[in-house]
Amino acid sequence: MLERLSTNVTLDQIFDDLYNLISEANRIPLTDKIIVEESDLSAILDDLKEAIPKEVKNAGKVLEDSKNILNSAREEAAATVEKANAEAEHIITAAKEEAERLVRQEEIVRQAEMLSKDIKASAQRYEDEVKQGADQYADQVKTDSLQYADDMLGYLGNSLQSALRAIEDNRNSVNEERKGLADVIAARVQHMAPQAEITAPVSAETEETEPVEE
Repeated sequence: MLERLSTNVTLDQIFDDLYNLISEANRIPLTDKIIVEESDLSAILDDLKEAIPKEVKNAGKVLEDSKNILNSAREEAAATVEKANAEAEHIITAAKEEAERLVRQEEIVRQAEMLSKDIKASAQRYEDEVKQGADQYADQVKTDSLQYADDMLGYLGNSLQSALRAIEDNRNSVNEERKGLADVIAARVQHMAPQAEITAPVSAETEETEPVEE
């Protein structure tokens, strides 16, 4: 009889135990049927009930992690843009103050404004690139998570179907064995009944022909 697996067992271990149970089971002679212990199979199915929700929870955790990464990337991009805007405003203010100090030299102001625009444009490009990269990464993680969940459900479905087919085949084989044994017993009973009927009259005739002692 199989020992009950721990609660942190993986699906691969569970299906390995299921395949081992099938491969090591006693086979019915002259057939491709096997006989497995119901308690062993029940233990494996109980482990499956515990393991499947954990696998689904892990897939959800991967998706949640991807959301956290996306949020962190967006926050970083927003902080970078805010910092760049602050630096730009500081440059503009400093430039204006310098221009005023130099009797509003238009060239200095123009260069400062151009520099400010360049900084803002660069910051905006960086924000767009970060957001685009984060969105692509999140989409990829989500796609991979959904694919993993889909593959896992398909894998579980196929494995459970195989196990159910094996159980059904084993049940049919046992029923056939029982039916065959019942037919043999019935045939023997029918064969023994006529012999009993023949023996009884012979005994009666023997008693009638015995001489009576005086």
